[in-house]
Amino acid sequence: MIPRLFARLTGLLLAALLVFVAFGLPAARAPARADTPPHLGYGMMLAYPPTHLGLARDAGFDWFKYFVYWDEVDGDRNRNYNWDTVDWRLNEACDKAMNVLLRVERASSNWTPIQDGEMAAWEAFFQDLAAHVAQKRAACSFPYRVAFEVWNEPNLDFQWAYQPVDPVRYTEMAKRAFRGARAGDPGVLVVVGSLAPTGGLPAGRAMNDVAFLEAMYAAGIKGHFDAISIHNYGFGGEPEDKTWGSGITNFRRAEDIHAVMVSHGDGALPVWSTEFGWLLASAACDSAWQQSGFAWQQVTAAQQADYLRRAFAFADANWPWMGVMIVSNLDFSVMPWYAPCEPLCYFAILNADESPRPAYTALSQMAKRPCSWEWRDWGMAVSPDALAWMQVVTALHVVSRGVEVRNTGQEPFGWTATVTSPQLPVNVAPVKGAAGGAFTVTVDPRGLPVGTYSATITITADSPEVPENPIAMPVRIYVVEQVHREYLPLVQRH
Repeated sequence: MIPRLFARLTGLLLAALLVFVAFGLPAARAPARADTPPHLGYGMMLAYPPTHLGLARDAGFDWFKYFVYWDEVDGDRNRNYNWDTVDWRLNEACDKAMNVLLRVERASSNWTPIQDGEMAAWEAFFQDLAAHVAQKRAACSFPYRVAFEVWNEPNLDFQWAYQPVDPVRYTEMAKRAFRGARAGDPGVLVVVGSLAPTGGLPAGRAMNDVAFLEAMYAAGIKGHFDAISIHNYGFGGEPEDKTWGSGITNFRRAEDIHAVMVSHGDGALPVWSTEFGWLLASAACDSAWQQSGFAWQQVTAAQQADYLRRAFAFADANWPWMGVMIVSNLDFSVMPWYAPCEPLCYFAILNADESPRPAYTALSQMAKRPCSWEWRDWGMAVSPDALAWMQVVTALHVVSRGVEVRNTGQEPFGWTATVTSPQLPVNVAPVKGAAGGAFTVTVDPRGLPVGTYSATITITADSPEVPENPIAMPVRIYVVEQVHREYLPLVQRH
């Protein structure tokens, strides 16, 4: 009686293993690897961090965005730097224990693009800036991260002093910035693009953001960035609505940018939303916005709060490739140097008297995913990390299961899958691929007698620098006489 009962319970335990493992849930084994990519970063753009950065931190945000102007730091182009404006930004990051995205731009106060004769000086500036940042970070007890965003919305002509939009020139600027920054600090993050969602404007005033990114790839941007950034404002639509604004001017425009990255083999790299938000309606400004073309974007205070919260929730649930998301903005409404109807004052989530708008309260109360933000160049994981099936000996059949090979770092790499199987017919296809891809495992147990059969699939990265490499994934088939189910709960109809 006891052996029979034990055998039946053992069968049930194996059936439970089947449910958990064959369907992708991990079996009980060693703790899972830290294979979550750097996702999701919570950030705010600020007009004046010394006064208001604590409000962003108190809301549970871990990144802030501010600006560095080349013409102010290196006016004579002779590396006679004035680091004062950079240092107070870094001092704020250290003091408030927050990470900082520095948007580096402006060759002149007229926003002229970098000229051919300035490219070497531009690259040298990024090298020295990165080295200076590394020195400042080392002196801080909080290990905050710094990222550089190269320029702002280069697919719009007014960011080029109303000169023609030039993706090739911008790409050269971005490549030079990346090389310089990496020379100054190999660990610094470089974000490029900063694209404004647009389908194009009349008279060449703008270039479609997707076309602009394609042109960047054609000009050789691949391998010269850690993330592509986009300014995916909501433009009045709900964050989940991909059809809003002719499918272009909406929050989900980020998906189109990621699709371009995937098509060029960069799907494992993140997209950063370095500005997004919704314009709060204002009766006092409505007529001015009607003239300037902003009125159609207006939402209520309740909608602004709800849409911002839902935007983070949607990205967290649907975009594993999304990195830092930066709300535009916290406090532009407070600053006296902005005109009363400057739209940025109504994207803000503080009132002019520094009291919180409903959006600030909603974002403060929003649940946030804890994230260590340990940025790694390399990393590999597989999902699921083991496979098992149970079959009755009288009904053996071929089974298959997809396995994903994840890139848990930022550097791309390839992999090879090999099978060691003295007992079990196992096939893997394809046997080679790129991180972020997948393979299918097919097992043919037909003809096997009752017993347990094992195989091992070994996934090996093509670079020895990849940690957690190789990964051995066990595969098992349990062939049993019968599966007993009488001990499972039964629901009877009466």
